[in-house]
Amino acid sequence: MLPVSQLVRRSVLVVPVLDQQAVASSWRHNADAVVLDLPAGDERPRARALLREAIQTARKGGAEVFVRSDRDVAYADVAAAASLGLTGIMLAGAETAAHVEEVAAALSERERVEGIPDGKLELFFFLNSAKAIWNVRQLVKASPRLSAVALDEPSVCRSMEIVPSDDFDALTFARGRIIVETLAVTRLPLGIGHPLGPRPRELPDDDFLRYANQARNIGFKGALCPYASWVELCNQAFTPNADQIDHYRQIREAFAEGVARGTAAVPFGSGQMIDVPVDERAKLTIDLYERCQKRDAQKAAALAAAK
Repeated sequence: MLPVSQLVRRSVLVVPVLDQQAVASSWRHNADAVVLDLPAGDERPRARALLREAIQTARKGGAEVFVRSDRDVAYADVAAAASLGLTGIMLAGAETAAHVEEVAAALSERERVEGIPDGKLELFFFLNSAKAIWNVRQLVKASPRLSAVALDEPSVCRSMEIVPSDDFDALTFARGRIIVETLAVTRLPLGIGHPLGPRPRELPDDDFLRYANQARNIGFKGALCPYASWVELCNQAFTPNADQIDHYRQIREAFAEGVARGTAAVPFGSGQMIDVPVDERAKLTIDLYERCQKRDAQKAAALAAAK
């Protein structure tokens, strides 16, 4: 598992395992990660049998690959999915640290059986109840395998008998809680925010980018993409643009020159002052940009090799 500080998960494409056409094309969409979604009920055993081949297909374009599992059937899902090429399990339904520990133990067992390095398989929480939101602090501290957290907003709305509306954001507290607690343990909070979180749909590019930029500004580091059309837009929205990076590089250069002269606050541009927090923000933004560029190069190389 990479250190979380090095992860780039701007776009996480969700693909139903039983949709063979969607699986076959999943590697072509330039997603940073793909989640293979298992169906509920009687179709689940058949879907499990398809997982290992689907994992290899989904990762052909350089995407990391997760399998969505529900906590009450996680042991069987993990046994079917855990293999070389799998990044980890997106775990839905966990509400306590004990729930997480059970699934983490199943991952450890399968790593031994499959010859996967110990601790390599990640956990990606998909929180879908009020209790999970309330207990998020204990959840994010329950396992070092955790890499990312997302909120299943439609399921939360159903569980709380909320009727989603574009005119009113009923999940402001829940979303903010997830972001704060996840960032506090230096993991990645993923989401698209209101109104697309509770009512996901396709929109014109400009409208979608407005919401994606808002999601980035409140602290999300990427989003789940139920539609392939979201992927490139999320990659764009959650990547600093070249003009921002040029500006921040000028800030870093000016601040370094000021520090060399013995001052901790440096004038810059038309009335702006640069100090340590401003320089630190510039440094972090440049680092994110460079990690995004590296991730895009990795995917481009994998895509070219697969064609």
